[in-house]
Amino acid sequence: DHVVPVREVRLSAGAGFVVAICGEIMTMPGLPKSPSSERIFLNDKGQIEGLF
Repeated sequence: DHVVPVREVRLSAGAGFVVAICGEIMTMPGLPKSPSSERIFLNDKGQIEGLF
C-alpha cells in the first residue's frame, strides 16, 4: 500500500526510455555538444583565453 507521487514524466527519446520525476527529485542538466576545453587557447602574447 505505497503511493509514489509522480510529478512529471519526461521522454528520453535518444536513450529510448521514459523518466518519471517523483517527489522532490531534481535532475542534472545535460552536457553540451562540445566541451569547454575546445574554446580555450593561447593568444599571440602567450595569454590564456576562453576560460570564462
